[in-house]
Amino acid sequence: MSLKKKVDQLLKELKLGKFSKVISDGEKLLKKNKDKGYLYNICGLAHQRLNNIETSIIYFNKAINLEPQNPGHKNNLANSLISLCRYKEAEDIFKKILDFDPKNTPALVNYARLKNILLDFKNSINLYENALKLIKNDLNIWLNLGSVYQSMGEFSKANNIFNNILKVKPDFVPAHISISKVNDYNENNSNLSLMVNLNKNHKFQKKQKSDLEFAIGKAYDDQKNYELSIKYFELANKKRKELVNYNFKSDEKLFKSIKNYFQKLDLNEIKKENNSKKIIFIVGLPRSGTTLLEQILSAHQEVFGAGELDFLRQIINTNFVQENKLLSQKINELQFSNNNEISDKYFGYLNNLNNNSAVIIDKGPQNFIWIGFIKLFFKNAKVIHSQRNLKDTFLSNYKNNFASKDMDWTYDPSEIIKYFNLYNDLMKFWKKIYRDFIYEVDYENIVNNNETEIRKLLNFCELDWDKNCLKHHQSKKTIIKTVSAYQARKPIYKTSINSNKHYTQSLEKYFKQLDYK
Repeated sequence: MSLKKKVDQLLKELKLGKFSKVISDGEKLLKKNKDKGYLYNICGLAHQRLNNIETSIIYFNKAINLEPQNPGHKNNLANSLISLCRYKEAEDIFKKILDFDPKNTPALVNYARLKNILLDFKNSINLYENALKLIKNDLNIWLNLGSVYQSMGEFSKANNIFNNILKVKPDFVPAHISISKVNDYNENNSNLSLMVNLNKNHKFQKKQKSDLEFAIGKAYDDQKNYELSIKYFELANKKRKELVNYNFKSDEKLFKSIKNYFQKLDLNEIKKENNSKKIIFIVGLPRSGTTLLEQILSAHQEVFGAGELDFLRQIINTNFVQENKLLSQKINELQFSNNNEISDKYFGYLNNLNNNSAVIIDKGPQNFIWIGFIKLFFKNAKVIHSQRNLKDTFLSNYKNNFASKDMDWTYDPSEIIKYFNLYNDLMKFWKKIYRDFIYEVDYENIVNNNETEIRKLLNFCELDWDKNCLKHHQSKKTIIKTVSAYQARKPIYKTSINSNKHYTQSLEKYFKQLDYK
């Protein structure tokens, strides 16, 4: 078989998602063709898809060294750098590509995505619009543009874009998903019948089918048709479970390692300098009310809500975790050094964001895992722990469609229970050793006693009273990119409390297993 046919086969395997095979076959070809940059690029893409980001960077750099004029290799390198939060390096690459070729569409689109990550929405929109001038009918670019407007709370503009996409391609599942996130089907029937018919008659791949069924389930939930909504949620979760490879033992090992390390640590021996910026970390189980708390606090004139930042997890996982276990010696070395590597890198990443506020909110629910690191390396930080009725939290995780692989445990009810138990155990540990450092907020109390609880919250954060916090749903300051985006722009509503009662018949055996505090 000729080299061209072998390369075509590699590209076909890449498209089919056979990434390990691409790497294996690609390495065989490279033994005899070490001067072919495009082979390194293909292997780099396979590693990128497998989340072997550091390895992908090595391959892309080799490809660029062999073929320095190829903008595709540089684009792929920049995307891997984005995955590691190395935003400045990625931006420099995009600028160089576009300086040479202002009409390079992949660079325009990827640069727009980076600007969206950095919360620079104006430039993100401009870049997407420039790309659309070159490829007017690229539905994915239109979808990304709509998502930027969605993050800004411009739901009408986002909705118009998503609906226009469906006029061009009615079976474009990502547009249906996006519409479902920015609509209340109790007020607007929107695309529900079209989704139901597509799900029934169209032969989608399993992932697309699952996405569609999550959206249909959400629509019926809005309409209070709980018999149909649970049917679609169960179908969607079953399919998604077959597509993910969640390993509970890995999380269990990591949590155990964290407890073993921090229970032996004497924080009185550690002296790290404060950074002038105050970071408010809002943590808890996903879907426990963290977005509402961020929306309330970020309405304050001194505060900027940066959304779910991945900086802390990236830094810790890259430098201090190996095979789901803490590298104790490396942490020990950092504790007693003159620098504060974790804090310095974190604030370095923050400097990339399009904001200069003195108080920043990092609403990463699963940062509850890293509370010990926050206590150790962020002396000026505040930690707010959001709690919610566990049955409601369980249900909200089960019925939502998450993009992050960190949420792969949500597609199996038994794994949700296991993860909740890990969370409960770790939070009891943190509260025992760092009680005064963690401020507990009950979602139900915030909803039922709004002003009283907000005053307490601001007092803990050492912030003056700001009446804007009572009108948080009107604020345009907060960036919301989670599944809560549409609900969080509404006034506080009480219908989410005890929402589990509508699903007791189907999920009672799991609800009974929840360990209440």
